Parts: sequence; C-alpha cells; structure tokens
Amino acid sequence: MKGLILSAAVFVLFVPVSALLCHILHIRRHGKLFFPMMAASAPLYLGLYYMTPPDLGFLGTAWQATHEWVDALTGCLILLLNIHSFIDYFFAFNGGFSTSLMLLLDKKPRTTAELVAEYKGKNGFDKIYGWRIPFLVSKGYAVLENDRTLRLTSRGIRAAKIGIFAKRFLNLGKGG
Repeated sequence: MKGLILSAAVFVLFVPVSALLCHILHIRRHGKLFFPMMAASAPLYLGLYYMTPPDLGFLGTAWQATHEWVDALTGCLILLLNIHSFIDYFFAFNGGFSTSLMLLLDKKPRTTAELVAEYKGKNGFDKIYGWRIPFLVSKGYAVLENDRTLRLTSRGIRAAKIGIFAKRFLNLGKGG
C-alpha cells in the first residue's frame, strides 16, 4: 500500500509542476518537458519509497508489504502508467486538431476559408501539414522526390505495417 500511496503523491506533484514549467518556460514541444520529467519521476518515487518508514507513520501492519521490492516496483509501474495516461490526455486534448477548431469557433463563428487561414503561418506555410512532411523526411520515414512525390522508405514501411497490425489487433477500423 505504501507504493500506491507514494505513487499517487508523486503523480499529484507531477501534474502541477509540469503545468507550471510549461507556463514559465514557454515550451514549443511539450514532449521535451514531459518525457524527461517522467524519467525523473521514477527515481524520485524510489528515493521517497526507500527513505520513508514502511508504515508511513499511519499504515497498519496488514497494509504493509511483506515483499518490499514488489510494493516498490508496483508503485513505480503505476506511477509511470499514470504519467503516460496524463501525457496521452494532454496531447489528445491540447494538441488535437478538432479541439483547436472548436476553440476557434467558440470565440466566434467563421467560414471554412477563415478557419483554413487560421492555420497558415506568416509566410503562407501550412501549419497543419507543413511540419509533418518535413518531420517524416528528417526522421527517415519518407523521401521527397524531385517531382514532389512523397514515398515511404523501408523504415517508413515497417512503421506503417506496425500501425496496420496495431489497428487490426485493437480492432480500430480504417482511417488515420
């Protein structure tokens, strides 16, 4: 039980600290903050686990672990899964394109042309697709040929096949 309690405490600390750091540092790519913080949370949790008494000052004997390493490992796993869920939620809600559109429409009704114009940079660069294609090329998943045709590399094909397998395995159906 100690592992679960400390896991919850570290997670409850993770959320406001990450929000505060995002506001202070004005990070463009939140993953550059979240993932290092996630990596630092496990040693923090384990340090707290081994520095605190087995009963945390209030747990009865029945609630204390008989195998300390199992309790510590379980709490750490739960912590990492909770942080992972938080990160998934953040990127789905905050970074989701549909949410972005709804937030714009909540401010005032717009035509489709006005909505599309919201996603053009100052240089006319498309903010929706404009970063994804260069990202795929820079990471080696795709090649942009001379006639501006985008083709998957062998690495991209492997990634696509993994995605297809995962969608079939999870019964997610067709689509992106």
